[in-house]
Amino acid sequence: MANVLIAVNPLRQLPEPDKMLFVGQPLDRCPPHPYNVAENAYRQLCAVRAVMQNQSIIISGESGSGKTETSKIILDFLTMRAVHNPALSSASCTSDDEMEPEITAHNRPVLGCMGPPGSSTLAMSYPQSSVKRKLSPVAVGERLMETIPILESFGNAKTHRNHNSSRFGKYMRLQFANETHELSGASIDTYLLEKSRLVFQPQGERNFHVFYELLHSDDTEYLEKSFHLKPKTPEAYSYLNQSGCMRSELIDDADNFRNLKSALQFIGIRESAQHEIFRLVAGLLHMGNIHISQEDTEEGETACIRADDVESQEAVRHASELLGVSAEQLTECILLKRIMTRGSRRNSIYFIKRDVRNAVYSRDTIAKTIYENTFTWLMWECAAALDYDSFRSDVVPYIGVLDIFGFEDFEPKNRNSFEQLLINYANETLQSLFNSCIFEAEQELYKSEHIYHPTNHSLSFPFPLAGQPLKLKDPESEIDFLAEQVAPSGDLVAYSDNRECLNLIASRHGGLFATIDNVSRLPMPSDRKLNERLHTLFKRHPCFPTPHPKDIRDTFLIRHYAGTVSYTIDSFVDKNNNIISDQFEELLKNSSSRVLQDLTGNSRNGNRARSASNVSIKSAGLSPLGGGSASSKRLKGGSTSNLFSTQMKGLTTELEGTSCNFVRCIKPNTQMKVGLFDRPFVVEQLRCSGTVQACEVLRVGLPTRILYAEVVDVYRNLLPYEVFRRFDYNDKLFTQAILWAYDFPTGAYRLGDTRLFFRTGKIDLLDKLLTPAPASTENLGKQLLLYLRKKHWISVATAVITFNAFKKVFQDVRYRRRATIIQCMVRQHLARKRVRKIRVQLRMHKLWTRMSHQAQIMHAYQDRPEDKMVLLDKLLAENYLPVQQRWLLKWLGPLQRVIYLQKRWKKITAQYMAKRGFLWLYETVRRKRSALRVQSHVRAMIARTRFLELKKKALARHRWHAAYLKVKVYGLFNRQLRLIHVDRLEKDNATLMNSMAAVTEKLSEAQEGAKTAKLQLKQLQVSFDEAKIEAKQQQQRVQELELALQARRFEVAELRRQTTGGGGLVERIIRFFTCSAAISPPSSPRGMVTPSRLPSFRRQTQSASEETSDKGERIVWATPLSEAFMIPEDDGGSAKRRISVTAVSEEPAFDSEEEEFRSKDADMLWSVSRYMF
Repeated sequence: MANVLIAVNPLRQLPEPDKMLFVGQPLDRCPPHPYNVAENAYRQLCAVRAVMQNQSIIISGESGSGKTETSKIILDFLTMRAVHNPALSSASCTSDDEMEPEITAHNRPVLGCMGPPGSSTLAMSYPQSSVKRKLSPVAVGERLMETIPILESFGNAKTHRNHNSSRFGKYMRLQFANETHELSGASIDTYLLEKSRLVFQPQGERNFHVFYELLHSDDTEYLEKSFHLKPKTPEAYSYLNQSGCMRSELIDDADNFRNLKSALQFIGIRESAQHEIFRLVAGLLHMGNIHISQEDTEEGETACIRADDVESQEAVRHASELLGVSAEQLTECILLKRIMTRGSRRNSIYFIKRDVRNAVYSRDTIAKTIYENTFTWLMWECAAALDYDSFRSDVVPYIGVLDIFGFEDFEPKNRNSFEQLLINYANETLQSLFNSCIFEAEQELYKSEHIYHPTNHSLSFPFPLAGQPLKLKDPESEIDFLAEQVAPSGDLVAYSDNRECLNLIASRHGGLFATIDNVSRLPMPSDRKLNERLHTLFKRHPCFPTPHPKDIRDTFLIRHYAGTVSYTIDSFVDKNNNIISDQFEELLKNSSSRVLQDLTGNSRNGNRARSASNVSIKSAGLSPLGGGSASSKRLKGGSTSNLFSTQMKGLTTELEGTSCNFVRCIKPNTQMKVGLFDRPFVVEQLRCSGTVQACEVLRVGLPTRILYAEVVDVYRNLLPYEVFRRFDYNDKLFTQAILWAYDFPTGAYRLGDTRLFFRTGKIDLLDKLLTPAPASTENLGKQLLLYLRKKHWISVATAVITFNAFKKVFQDVRYRRRATIIQCMVRQHLARKRVRKIRVQLRMHKLWTRMSHQAQIMHAYQDRPEDKMVLLDKLLAENYLPVQQRWLLKWLGPLQRVIYLQKRWKKITAQYMAKRGFLWLYETVRRKRSALRVQSHVRAMIARTRFLELKKKALARHRWHAAYLKVKVYGLFNRQLRLIHVDRLEKDNATLMNSMAAVTEKLSEAQEGAKTAKLQLKQLQVSFDEAKIEAKQQQQRVQELELALQARRFEVAELRRQTTGGGGLVERIIRFFTCSAAISPPSSPRGMVTPSRLPSFRRQTQSASEETSDKGERIVWATPLSEAFMIPEDDGGSAKRRISVTAVSEEPAFDSEEEEFRSKDADMLWSVSRYMF
């Protein structure tokens, strides 16, 4: 089982204990300290084993709990512990008493020079080492310790919770020689550098330490001339003054800068390379001061750097100078977006002006990329200085020390962003590893080793003999001994499993990281779309609670092992994309800085490539830059979340292959005050981290274990061959004999199938077992043989006693079984008899109770028929009735039948009434329709009569007007003839000419009158067309009234019969209005109409229609107005004839009969016409 140390951050410097108090001492007697964990890992690494067992020390905890300082303490101890020559190293595994004076005598002067980790005295006491030759263990350890100030300066920053918070994770491997176990090399893996802190810091926090350390350098003149910086004025730079926190009382930036320069010099980075690094750092400060303005152009609102902005122009010039690029190219990368086309116009380049937001984003992206590459270059240099043998990493043992960022929740002071999600995911992964090592692996190991199966612990009988009480060697282990005789039914300890949270975040199929990647690949991705997708997919997940409705648009919640954390969705897509443009790559390639050139691959040599293989730089999105044809591309490894998830899974796999030791760092209070211990806060940290459950496992479990084969390997060269042969090469039996020979308490250990397990606090017994003293091995062979003889005798005696005991038990069981059978039969008979009696009584009681209940109900409803109806309705509404209520239906059966008959009668009555109502409605509608038809016929007859009167009046007016004009013209002509005289004309020519002129004028007037008549004729024609349209409308109405006319057909026929005698008024009217004649010749006067009898009219109109109709109508000459009407025939009126009256173009001639008809009835006709119209 893994060792667990709980380290509480004292929040102040404490004097370190003497390291020699832990070297070679029994660990259970040493005080709890990081030295104890490091010593245990080193001993486990040095133990003689059949299979190499790498060790790892995992340091975890919340931000500000002291993880970084604890890791430095552990590294300091391991570098000291590994400083041995081969002779001393081999002697260290023989005896603890002999080991201490030798180590102390050899290393006391060296240890006396060692100060706090990262001190300048240690760096300055050694000259620069050469990487080409093999380093000594002392040099490797010192260089490893000197890398810590470098990592802290470039990777740590001040936060709300910690003044020296690691903004990246690191895993350091300390490689030890196989035989001497001396420190032979080291490597550093980094994870997820928080690049966004460079361009933005939350309120009250700082940027990375190196910027403030550079500004507080003692050489101010060097800063001003070489870097164009203002010493000790971080508020003058935009990347440092955003949060309002430029200084920290607990950090001495000037002293830390001196330590940084010493550390860089110590690991082999020369002054020129340091100058290049600090130039890049200073260039980033100037780049942050480039102010992007907005201007209106033809392309819209675009970004620009104003020429009158002196500060920004100087910032561009200084940044380009320090970064080794041209100012024009740097400005172009910030303000313009380059697009390379494909297809027919391949290799064509276009530039698009960016807006202010994209320009600021480009500036910050360039700055973050340069800083990340600088960090990468430093890690490679550190790896090259630590002499790690990567080619033999599989066969050379190592101890890994993991110092990774702690669990973070910045609410409510600041918002949690994408970096906090990745950091908390890393802590979830480590918590899962902790659960696996402490709980799951432990339980599986106990089950596979059959720990709780009965096993002989000593040479004693498995049960007390007759008349003897049970005695144990260790009275304190009596409870444990009795408890272990029965295997546990469930898990060893209940713990909180965080697998659901890990699956929510990093599942390949539908996890949170996969969803972020999918949304990032969509066209026009946005954080709002991502948030909506997350809430849609995971709203029912137990680890994804729903936030408050007012915050649901911008935030989402995740329930971690340490509590629920709220994340703000801002910039998730941009931070996850991990995309770099070719413009930026080209800018870095063209830089004159050696650091940036090394990372672009232009000047990398074989040594650099080999040194790069010795370190794994695993910061998110980090990769050597190369060429590409696309305008922008995703870096190697995919998105940031995918890359980090893959890295954490690889780290977990590596840690699972080692023997893990855990250091749980605890923060005493949230205010970071010295001497304040917040008990509820500390207990919550212990509970969330699983430390409480781990303590329970340590209390009831077996944390220390060793293989039987390892124990046999220790004693193989100390005992003769005959002893091993007597044990038949049974390693378990041999180990059990050794334990008996050393007289170990039986409650202190347990025997598994392949391993020996020790309880908590019994690690000194394991040390005694693995490091036997030479004096104790002299009689060990005899004791082992004695163990075999005693074991054989006990087994034989146990077999005899067991046989006799089983024989006696068998007889007792046989007699007892027979007696039990007899007793069972008697008791069965009595029980059956009693059961029958009880059943009869119970049946009678149930029957009486049922009858009483029914009688009460019937009595209660006896005089209430309405209540019976309500009860019956309720019973009928139920889908199912219990057996106890079914009698109610029988009781209420007659009432149910009555109800049925009533419903049936009501239904029949309703149908009858509905039928009668329908018939009455039908008759009413029918009568109304008939009345409407009669009314329509009457109105049609009145309308027709009125129309005929109007037509006759108009025709008479037209005829009289024409006759009047003719008479007037005739009289005028006669008067003119009388005025002409032939004799007068011959005598007075002049008078004649004047008369002719007068006649000519009159003729012109007559022509004008003719023209006026033509205009009147045209107006009459228009009126005629309008009348024709109206006649057609009346014709449609007449057709609608045809049915009404049929009702009056007989009356009309009767009237015709009464008037056929001749000379009646009606006949004369009809003859007058329906008369017609043949078409007159063109010379006949216009406007005269001749009446004709009805038979001749029908014949003439029929012939006229056959000659002149173009629309299938029969047309005769008549008045300008026209109308169609029906005249019934003499044969009954079945056939109808349409008579059309239109305007005439020529006047027909008058005959004598017609003139007589006109002269006799003229006055009567005008009177009738006036009356009708």
